[in-house]
Amino acid sequence: MSHLGTRRSRTRLAFAVVLLGLASLTAASSARAELVERGDLFVEFGGGIAPNALPRDRLAPISIEIDSTVRTFSGARPPALRWISIGINRGGRIDTRGLPVCHASEVDPGTSAEALAACRSALVGEGRYLANTAFPEQATFPTRGRIVAFNSVDHGHPAILAHVYGPDPVPTTRIIFFRIRRHGGTFGTSLTANLPVSVNRYGYLRQISLSLFRVFRYRGRARSYLSAACAAPPGFPGAVFPFARASMAFDDGRHLASTLIRSCRVSE
Repeated sequence: MSHLGTRRSRTRLAFAVVLLGLASLTAASSARAELVERGDLFVEFGGGIAPNALPRDRLAPISIEIDSTVRTFSGARPPALRWISIGINRGGRIDTRGLPVCHASEVDPGTSAEALAACRSALVGEGRYLANTAFPEQATFPTRGRIVAFNSVDHGHPAILAHVYGPDPVPTTRIIFFRIRRHGGTFGTSLTANLPVSVNRYGYLRQISLSLFRVFRYRGRARSYLSAACAAPPGFPGAVFPFARASMAFDDGRHLASTLIRSCRVSE
């Protein structure tokens, strides 16, 4: 093959790689939910990061969102949720230095408004939940409420205190700790919570969402609770990456998990 033919082949190959990368970016951006099933039970996991445009070589503030919907194909009552874990890609970082800490004793019991009044300086996110409640010998009815997330500690370890409050059928407050762990591998940070039987003794979860974001100042410098970069290879406009690994375990022994693939683009 001539040198000209070799150069043309290399040019076509490079162009094809770029097109494949751009196609993957489009596909990953449009895929917003992943469905996982075990028998009759299925969970739809979704979420992402914002903003989508980030620097290539330095960290910038981001927010993340994770949401899950639990259902059964038959419409029967799903098993109760007992454990939830969210693994965040190692390219993302959680920084709590200088951020105030909220303790359970400050917000339990209390409404969402009362929790915010007590611990607003430690706020790192918010969310919603939807559940069905069924007391013995009574009809099932929907319950919904608000989640307010605060920077906290759990047995000496960094954690997120999730204050879960619902006004119906009677005002109820639950405290759930997501312990923050840092380790090796693709998902360098994990948020893990155990849900005791008392949390959903008379009901089952249908949907839960949680968004995390906070910018604050410490020692005269702006800091972000969450930050990341878009680590695209040189010359590429963006990257596709495993954003998060979401897992749920239920009281009947089933464990459902999914990896959420997302994309970012390099900002100017």
